[in-house]
Amino acid sequence: AYVGKVNMDRNSPDILVEETAESLRETRQWLEDIKGRYRNTAPILTPRFIPTCSDTLMEELKKIQMEYDLPVQSHLSEGLDEMEWVRELKPELSFYGEGYDEYHMFGDTVPTVMAHCVYSPEEEIQLMKKRDKLIIAHCPQSNISSSGGIAPVKRYLAEGIRVGLGSDMAGSNTLSLLRAITDAIHVSKARWAFTERGDDPHAKKNVLSLAEAFYLATHGGEGLWEQVGSFEEGYCFDAVVMDDSRISDYCERSSYERTERLILMSDDRDIEAKFIDGSMVYQRDAKQR
Repeated sequence: AYVGKVNMDRNSPDILVEETAESLRETRQWLEDIKGRYRNTAPILTPRFIPTCSDTLMEELKKIQMEYDLPVQSHLSEGLDEMEWVRELKPELSFYGEGYDEYHMFGDTVPTVMAHCVYSPEEEIQLMKKRDKLIIAHCPQSNISSSGGIAPVKRYLAEGIRVGLGSDMAGSNTLSLLRAITDAIHVSKARWAFTERGDDPHAKKNVLSLAEAFYLATHGGEGLWEQVGSFEEGYCFDAVVMDDSRISDYCERSSYERTERLILMSDDRDIEAKFIDGSMVYQRDAKQR
C-alpha cells in the first residue's frame, strides 16, 4: 500500500486549509516519522489537486519528491466545473495535466496516479500516452455518485494508457474491489448507451468485459508496484483465497464461470486467506465459518 499526507494551501475549507510552510513542514515530519517502520506500506506524495495547491507549494513538493524519491497521486479532469476552475487559476495552461507536468508530476520521471480523467481532452490523452509511468485510477462508483460523468476507459486502454481500479471513498461507499469490478462494467455500459450508441439500434457494443475489468483490478496498476497483479513467473505472490461454496448451485461450472460468480455475488464472508508477497497476512478461523 501507499499512503500520502494530503497537501492543500488554498481554496479549501477553513478546518482543512494549511499555510504553505506548515504543509511542507508537516510533510517532511511525517516522512521522517514513518521511515523504515512498515514492511508493506510506503509513502506517496499527495497534492490534493491543482485548485487547492499554490504554485509555491507545488514547486516545493517537487523538491521533496526528488529528495525522498516518492511516487505521486492526485486528481485530474474529474468534472467540467473543476476544469474551468483550473483554467481561471492558471490561464497559461493548455490543458489541466500541464499543471502537474510542469513540476514533473505527470509520469515522466516518477510513477504517478491520476484519479478519474473523465473529461481529459485530446491533448491531455496524447501526453498521457507518452508518459509510461502514468496510471489512471478509474473510480466507477465515484463517477456516478459525483454525477460528473463516466471516464472513457475503453479509449484509454485502446491508446495503451495504463488504467487501474479505484474506489475514491469520498464518492463511494465501499473499498471492495469486487464491487469496483462490477461497477466498472456497469458504468462502461451506461457510457456506451448514452454517448456512443446514438440512435442506432444495431450499434455494436464497445464496453468493458468481465475479463477487462478484472484486469484493471489486478494487473492494471502495475508500474506503481513492480511485478504484481499476476500469477506469472517472477511476480510477487499476492493472492486472495476465496471459497465459493456459499454461492454454489447444482450446475457444473468452469473456472471462469466460478470466478464470475465470485465477483458478482460474493463478499468478505467468502475470503479464506490473504497473501502479500508470499506471506500469509490473514486466515479465517473456524469460528468465522
